[in-house]
Amino acid sequence: MALFFSRRTYNASKKKFTLKPAAKTRYVSITKSSSDGRIKKGGIIKKAAWLDLLRQQGGDKEVLIYVHGFNTSQKGMLDRMAKIEKGVRSKGFKGAVVAFDWPSDGSVHAYDKDRSDAKKVAPHLVGDGMLPLLAMPSRPKVHIIAHSMGALVVLRAFSDFGDSAGSVGNWGADQVMFASADVDSAWLEKGAWGGLVLKKRSKRFTNYYSTRDKVLALSGGLINGGRARAGHVGMPNLKTKGHWDIFCDEQYKRDVPKSKRSRVYSHRWCFDNDGFFKDVALTIGGRDARTMPTRRKTTGQDLALLT
Repeated sequence: MALFFSRRTYNASKKKFTLKPAAKTRYVSITKSSSDGRIKKGGIIKKAAWLDLLRQQGGDKEVLIYVHGFNTSQKGMLDRMAKIEKGVRSKGFKGAVVAFDWPSDGSVHAYDKDRSDAKKVAPHLVGDGMLPLLAMPSRPKVHIIAHSMGALVVLRAFSDFGDSAGSVGNWGADQVMFASADVDSAWLEKGAWGGLVLKKRSKRFTNYYSTRDKVLALSGGLINGGRARAGHVGMPNLKTKGHWDIFCDEQYKRDVPKSKRSRVYSHRWCFDNDGFFKDVALTIGGRDARTMPTRRKTTGQDLALLT
């Protein structure tokens, strides 16, 4: 079963979601889909029913929300969510895995439009996702794993709500993880706006980065005017306590054959990597960042993923 909440417009006559931002959030349960991503069994359901299904998947205790990135179709989101769920469950995660589906066009040529749409719908990650989960009687831990431009969605969402949002009072995520984050590295410096909202709204923040990421090299060098991306170079040296950079180059070089090191794959290889999911599961479990068996010390302030 796949559970997600979507801010894409739904075309009822064609029974499919579109590429446009929606005026309301829809909650979706899928029990069977076709190879082209069409829903064959399941569909849009009421929020209360969706939360009941989430509880049945282990969501009473913990929920991991996947936030996809740029150039991701709804089918691509579902495929990636399935990999994440399989990966973390194989390493012992017992909670529910869901996704926030925002209206990316699924096209490499729609970067600016995707970024605009990401900012527009970002608040609904919190308002229609995190807050209803945190308001459940069992008050489950909520974790977030965001890929690429999904990191921008998370930062913007976190910055749009105060402590009294909804009925849960002082709210926040337990573990927040960025993988290949397409956001300005400088935003995550101690005292900068991104670093501040992550400090306020998460128990711990983990940033997986790789200098081998060719997509982010292009994003930082050309598309974003030379502003280095956090998923490419890591965070600035002045980091907030509890914020961790995980250097992934050695894992990438060891596990990804040269024949597969394309530009696109260098940006998403981690979702096929068993060691990455082992580290994510340990992170979700609250293991001390410095003693995880999946990590090695480096000559700098960060740690290296090497399983």
